Amino acid sequence: MFNLEDIVDFVRPRLPSLRLLIGSTGSLLTGLVAQALGFVILARSLGTLQFGHLMTITALTTLANAWCGFGAGEVLRRLVSRDPSAYREALGHTALMILASGATLTALLLGGMIPFMPTAANPLENLQILICLVPINVIVPSYINLVENIFLARGDFARANLVAGGSGVVRALAAIVACGVFRVVTLRGWAIWWAGTHVCMCVVCLAATYRYGSPRWRVLPREIWLGGNLALSNFLIMLRQNIDVLVLSAVMTSDFVGVYGAGRRLITAALVVPGSFDRVVYSNLSIAGKHGPSATLQLAKRYLVYSLALSGATSLLIFLVAPLTPLIFGVAFTQTAEVIRILSWTVVSTAVQFVAFDAINAAERHRISTIVSGVANAAGAAMVAGLGAAYGIIGVYAALYLSDVSRGAALWSALILMARRQDRPTNQDSG
Repeated sequence: MFNLEDIVDFVRPRLPSLRLLIGSTGSLLTGLVAQALGFVILARSLGTLQFGHLMTITALTTLANAWCGFGAGEVLRRLVSRDPSAYREALGHTALMILASGATLTALLLGGMIPFMPTAANPLENLQILICLVPINVIVPSYINLVENIFLARGDFARANLVAGGSGVVRALAAIVACGVFRVVTLRGWAIWWAGTHVCMCVVCLAATYRYGSPRWRVLPREIWLGGNLALSNFLIMLRQNIDVLVLSAVMTSDFVGVYGAGRRLITAALVVPGSFDRVVYSNLSIAGKHGPSATLQLAKRYLVYSLALSGATSLLIFLVAPLTPLIFGVAFTQTAEVIRILSWTVVSTAVQFVAFDAINAAERHRISTIVSGVANAAGAAMVAGLGAAYGIIGVYAALYLSDVSRGAALWSALILMARRQDRPTNQDSG
């Protein structure tokens, strides 16, 4: 039996990490709750049809955002966590990558989407919607992520949490004011509010980080390769995460895409819980990564237990509250409850992937993580596309779970094999 002293001895050394986790999760959950409120108001104001169009645009721009900056946030945090004096070079490199890649992606996406996005009857209105949504969705998330990682790299979790949670609160306030006060009921009207809100956030973020020093404008060639690997991996992750919406956009009505998109967005938002855990532990993984994958594997095994507990509790909570969805969104979104209950357990399978993926990247095995994750995500996207086209929504559900399990197994297998390969010479020498 454990006595009180045993419990105290077990808990005391873990209190700093526990406080960081609670602060990180609390700030992200604050943003999540705020976004959920704004999300509900937006869905009710736009209706299933326009909301379906918004989900399709969001899915496409999310894919483009995966390439913006070439893993800018991870690059800066990894470099500065190890050597704070590298801040200016890391900042200059990441800022250049965000600007160059973001401008290119925006131009390509606008050119490709304008002829095929009938979001409004007036072509000029379509153009206005895309001009407001595309550059904001492609570039700004990478910039805000960079700001968050600047604080994380310096160990300033309070300000990092403020950026993560505060951005969600600001977006929610924008939806509340736009739809609740100014009665915005069109996608064009919301696009203008969305763009203006994010421009203001960028100005505030710039003011908050300017005191750390200006960037030293230079490109770090080695980080282009590492960041490119990470960007490709992130793109394939985003492809797998958004292919369902794109497939359903092709085979189902826009109204159903809106219903499904509402449930899918809430599931994605729930990933804030395992994601907040990863934010806290990644610096430790990065430091351990100097000694290779064997060291990160040992940490990853310990962190996996906590991540499973957090994600499991989150999935259960989502499953239990899903029937309340129609009361919140309105009767037009009745089917959203079924979507949420079916997909709620993907939070657990995704959390398993997060830990292994971060452990591989922290050991600077970006090429391995790109290959393994990329193949798994490409296969998963193919499964969603194939089964979704053949069997509709049932095929999409089955493919999502199959692809999650296969990707998690592939990442953990790769991490274990790399660790064993690293340890093998040591074992031979000791014999």
